[in-house]
Amino acid sequence: MTLRNCFLLLLVLAMPAGQIAAQTQSPPQSLPFSEFSLESLAGFKPVTPNWSIVGEVTADRTTTHQISTFAGVGVLVNQPAAEARGNLFSNWEHGDLELELDFMMPKGSNAGVYLQGRYEIQLFDSWGEKSPSFSDVGGIYERWDPSRSEGKQGFEGQPPLLNAGRAPGLWQHLSISFQAPRFDKTGRKTSNAVMKKVVLNGVAIHQNVEITGSTRAAAFTDEKPMGPLMIQGDHGPVALRNIKYKRYEGDALIEADALPAPRFVPAIFVEPGAEPALIRGFVNHGGVKKTHTIAVGDPEGIHYTMDLRQGALLQTWKGPFIETTDMWHSRGTEQLAVPLGSVITFSGAPTVARLASETTAWPDSMGNDFTFKGYELDEPGRPSFHYQLGDAMVTDRLLPSEDGSTLSRELSIQSPSSLEGYWVRLASGQMINSTSRGKFQIDGNTYYVEMPEQASQRYLVRTTSKGQELLVRLSADSKTTTVQYTLIW
Repeated sequence: MTLRNCFLLLLVLAMPAGQIAAQTQSPPQSLPFSEFSLESLAGFKPVTPNWSIVGEVTADRTTTHQISTFAGVGVLVNQPAAEARGNLFSNWEHGDLELELDFMMPKGSNAGVYLQGRYEIQLFDSWGEKSPSFSDVGGIYERWDPSRSEGKQGFEGQPPLLNAGRAPGLWQHLSISFQAPRFDKTGRKTSNAVMKKVVLNGVAIHQNVEITGSTRAAAFTDEKPMGPLMIQGDHGPVALRNIKYKRYEGDALIEADALPAPRFVPAIFVEPGAEPALIRGFVNHGGVKKTHTIAVGDPEGIHYTMDLRQGALLQTWKGPFIETTDMWHSRGTEQLAVPLGSVITFSGAPTVARLASETTAWPDSMGNDFTFKGYELDEPGRPSFHYQLGDAMVTDRLLPSEDGSTLSRELSIQSPSSLEGYWVRLASGQMINSTSRGKFQIDGNTYYVEMPEQASQRYLVRTTSKGQELLVRLSADSKTTTVQYTLIW
């Protein structure tokens, strides 16, 4: 590490029981997941007209409460109106439960998932919120007692450990492991309900949080061994899909959650200080170890990893920066640096390439045509990467927004002769939809790509054997140009 990076904050801690050891252990056998059919509303108790089954939805990132639907099946959607805003209840009840689902919300929307109709995990448009509360996405909502003194009626709300929420209009994934309250034979409660684990977009945001009673606005104020799953419908639009669940009996969830006692391993975390943190090392990218990478952690809380052999952006994420235990503990084993936030992963293919024609396949690697020339740091400590591709020189710079919500990329490309045949690939995925000029939804609304309104380059969405690509063609009449775009998630 260079002297410039000596400001890195290294935290060496004893991990919570099982956090590292459990990564290499298989949990005991448990129930298979059951799929919640969304071909109709038959799986729910009688519903109000705000609920329907559709084939596809889009939600606007910039317009409050705007959601559009398209005919078909497979997506459950709530569109509340003054005369129809009822909550939705499953026609089965549960005790211990594992639940997984995808959800999408437009700007400013608000909903919730209530375990047993009593204990709420909040769904909310919390994009960009740096200090989430219990009322933000993934929060365990507060309890409420109107008999308490003014200002103390609300209590016990639990914020998520970090804001792992994504931008309005994007699909998000929620996973909940819930332990129901226990009762003796006389009906007396012997232990509280517990959110054993809540994971939002790949990040654990709650672990073993007890809830002493029904949260605010629950369907039931009492507590029981069983209750229906409830989805809040009286606040804002929300869409859900891929709902899966496991229902347990007795103490089965506790047994399935048990793991052998772990060995002690110190954990090493790195966070940026007043300047960005740069970590050279190995990363796991789609099951492949990338050995020439650099992870850049920014004080604004938005981070990324570059492949220095390809000039490729491998991944980006928000929240905490990186864990280096596997790199720096003892002699290291896999020597991998692990992102700590909610990660968006990209293809890993080169960003700039020279194509013989518009139909030429995008290369998986550049081989000897690519030479990494190093990087330089600006005054705040952010790197600009330099590499040569054929006869073209590329300067590649990534800049987080000041509020830590987006990541902009600027590629300056120059050739001594002409940029004819040179292209830039902005994104790839199963599907790429253009919402308006220069604005795109990528891979089933996983993230957005936006080009500046004044961008002059020609862009092309083309279909390949693997899905679709978003490309920018560089002008044959130019020897130098700059391509800019912004990643939003």
